[in-house]
Amino acid sequence: MEDEKYDFSDIFLDLDSSNKTNDVSELLKNSVIKPGFEQHQHIANFNKSTRKLKIERKMEREKTRGPQWFNLPATSVTPEVENDLKIIQMRSVLDSKHFYKKNDLKVLPKYFEVGKVLDSPADYYHSRVPKKERKRTIVEELLADAEFQKKNKKKYKEIMIQRSKTHYKAHRAAKRLKKKK
Repeated sequence: MEDEKYDFSDIFLDLDSSNKTNDVSELLKNSVIKPGFEQHQHIANFNKSTRKLKIERKMEREKTRGPQWFNLPATSVTPEVENDLKIIQMRSVLDSKHFYKKNDLKVLPKYFEVGKVLDSPADYYHSRVPKKERKRTIVEELLADAEFQKKNKKKYKEIMIQRSKTHYKAHRAAKRLKKKK
């Protein structure tokens, strides 16, 4: 092979000649800074401080539980969802015959997902809830359940009777103490 010499003179620009021929406004057309830049009131700062970056990363991390929990999202809590979560926490009251483990959380969970149980096509006629009877939330299902309503009324009457007896006894005892003085 022969040693060929390449001419790179056309690649390099002569800076003196380019400044003379190009106007400043023509150079600014292709730049980020446009003409009239100095008149802007607010200039966006693209350099964020490390403190702001840390805060942003923390906010991003708080949106999910993390990879150990399969990125479980922090679901927004609406009043319907909040009521459903409260009922799930108090599930031992709903079925007194069934034992449930003590609930560890006193507050409502931050990270959770709401799912839907799908019916099996094999149980179409036997253990399926018809569309008319389906409800959107657990609260609506419980309010539509006649047995549950009857049980609640019975329990409410028991509590009111018990309360009236204790109030009566306390009132009588207070009267006795008042007469002794």
